[in-house]
Amino acid sequence: MRREVFLTAETAKTAEVSATAGPLRGPVALLSSCPFVLSCLRGSGARLRAAVLLRVFVSSWLIHALRFGVLAGIGGLFAWSPTVSVLAQSRDLRVLEAVKRRDDKALSTLLRSKADVNAAAPDGATALAWAVHLGERRMAEALLDAGAAANTADEYGESPVTLAAANGDAALIARLLKAGGDARATRWNGETALMIAANAGSLESVGALARGGADVNAAEPRGGQTALMWAAAEGHSDVVSALIAMGAKVDAASRSGFTPLVFAAIKDDVASMKALLAAGANPNTALRSGARPLTVAMQYRHTPAALALIESGADIAVRDRGGSTMLHLAAQTGNSEVVQALLARGADANARTPKTTMQGARGGGGGGRGAPVGEQTPLMLAARADHEEVMRMLVAAGADPSLRAQDGTTLLMAAAAGSRLKTFTYAYEIDPHVDVRTTSGNTIMHVAVAMNDRTQPEVCEVIQFLADHGALLDELNAAGRTPIAIADNLPVDLAVDLLTKLITAHGDKPKIPSKR
Repeated sequence: MRREVFLTAETAKTAEVSATAGPLRGPVALLSSCPFVLSCLRGSGARLRAAVLLRVFVSSWLIHALRFGVLAGIGGLFAWSPTVSVLAQSRDLRVLEAVKRRDDKALSTLLRSKADVNAAAPDGATALAWAVHLGERRMAEALLDAGAAANTADEYGESPVTLAAANGDAALIARLLKAGGDARATRWNGETALMIAANAGSLESVGALARGGADVNAAEPRGGQTALMWAAAEGHSDVVSALIAMGAKVDAASRSGFTPLVFAAIKDDVASMKALLAAGANPNTALRSGARPLTVAMQYRHTPAALALIESGADIAVRDRGGSTMLHLAAQTGNSEVVQALLARGADANARTPKTTMQGARGGGGGGRGAPVGEQTPLMLAARADHEEVMRMLVAAGADPSLRAQDGTTLLMAAAAGSRLKTFTYAYEIDPHVDVRTTSGNTIMHVAVAMNDRTQPEVCEVIQFLADHGALLDELNAAGRTPIAIADNLPVDLAVDLLTKLITAHGDKPKIPSKR
């Protein structure tokens, strides 16, 4: 299953992850290579059986066993191992063992002597399955010529066809299908061979399976994902285009509402996105969380994907879960390309974020704690994030520098909280008011002492600029704190020293001296 995420205003955290077949990773890789585990599973196909067994255990029984501290299940592994050994010894597995060793000479000898080519390991894995898994096409063809069954499956549903699909071996898939393999073969979890081939990015394998009767719109049962989604998630634009031509539904949605277009946006695969959009994919489809493809692209900071969606008619007025418009997001990240594209399509340069409860909120100045204060404009966010170019673009498009946020934060206060001197100087040119206060009593100097990705010398440059232009240096806010007290607590030592020096130079003493 492809990764799906739960999208918030500022982050995208993993909500659903399921590993597909491929190189063994994590605990499964470690345990399936462990000599002890292999000894318990000794016999034909030990490593493959260990990997598959542990994958199932980890996804079901073992999770519950570990959750409740039930370690007795490990003892079951000990008790089971003699049975495995007896079963392995009761079969003629010489052909399978030769394949595992990649011993062509031994395999040829065994085939001439009519050894059993369909003998299976305890988990059902055959010599043909192993040859396909190892990418030994000559061995696989020799086994097929000797009568190996092409449509077998182990107890977990892995078949020669699904294994060949994972390897992207189109020629072998065609041979297997000709020998009776099932183009609609699935793993135990419902993942189809077509999905697996699409994930591998093998256009030829996808074509072979489709011609053999594979359902291009089949969805695996757990997440409801299709082969087209898998191809889009991996950025295989040629496979995406081919599946569309084969009749794959471009607006099919997973259980979480993810469409192929959303997966392509997450991958920032513009070629796949354009193919999907040209085939009629909806650029405004909503996920179960309420997010749209454009929201996804913006939250991942995928500029090409965002531009492709904007150009295709995506709704630019859509807001994220926090209530920010796409222009807010682009301005905050300094994405001038997207800002320009949004403004060109009529985005509101003076759009406001929603109002908040104000309790514990921090304004555009960012001097407080808690959630950001409401009614901030894209211009404020660009100023606080030190994006002068974006600020100029917004002003040229009609952004109003005189607007205030919900708590009274001004544009200059927003700039004081995070911009460096060059950007701050521009902010002062369009909003030269240094004597303002917020509803919580903060002056511009209260917010100027914050670091916000600046160095201490950079903070001091802004403080000195404000002092030179008449800003108040040592006022108490509603919480009874002065700029020195805030800087002392952060700490921003150079700011404390500079403010102390400036206050003393005026013949005064700090109302709250540094505790250092």
